This record gives sequence, C-alpha cells and structure tokens, in this order.
Amino acid sequence: MKKIIKTILLFSLLASACFADLILIAHKDFPIDFISRDNLKRIYDNKMKIWPHGGSVVRVLLKRGRIHKNFCKIIKRSPSNLKRFWKKQIFTGKGLAPKSFISQENIVEFVSSNRNAIAYVDSSADIKSVKLIKLK
Repeated sequence: MKKIIKTILLFSLLASACFADLILIAHKDFPIDFISRDNLKRIYDNKMKIWPHGGSVVRVLLKRGRIHKNFCKIIKRSPSNLKRFWKKQIFTGKGLAPKSFISQENIVEFVSSNRNAIAYVDSSADIKSVKLIKLK
C-alpha cells in the first residue's frame, strides 16, 4: 500500500512539474505591464496592429505543443483554426504571418531582440532577458 501511495505522489509531482503555467513575455523595455484577454485576442485576431505606444505589433507563436494549445484556449481558437485564420490573412494580404518557433528558447531570444514582440512560453522557461506581461 505504501508503494502505491509513493507512486501516486511521485506521478502527481511529475505531472505538476510538466504542466507549468503559460506566461506572456515582451521585450525588457516594453512599456506595458498588463494586457487584457480581450486585447490579447484582438492582437492574435489581427485587429490590433499598432501598439498604443507606437510600433507594429509583432506576434510570436509556438508551432505546436501543450503550451500552444493552452494559449489557443485563452484566445478562444483551436490551434487548427488559428493556423487557417493566419493562412487566410496572408493569402488575402491583410496581415503578415506571426513569427513561429519550435522552441521556447528561440522565442525568448527573438523577443529579447525585438521591442514590439509579444509571445508566450511555459512558466518554467528562462525569461531573465525579457519582461513578464501579466494577463488580466
């Protein structure tokens, strides 16, 4: 019985470590500390193209994975729907494709060198070189 309890505890600890929270990041000098879910949706729905402080919005996505799926839930789109949406935006000339990366490390590196980028990563990612944006 003790082995079963220990095994369950071990798996629950591993599961919680594997399912860290999604966080939003931007360049260190980004003048915004908070963003609403509605504005985040507007950004990724290509309805907000210019930041209030100036400069074109640079959207960044993970190409796939659990964190990408969680992000899609926040903006109320499925991953496949989001992909189709951006293909249509590009094809009709209404928008440029979001920058997309396979690894969170590449996202953090890109965001740290782009003043107008916004992205999301797992809370376990090393974000020392970027700014955390709180979702309200």
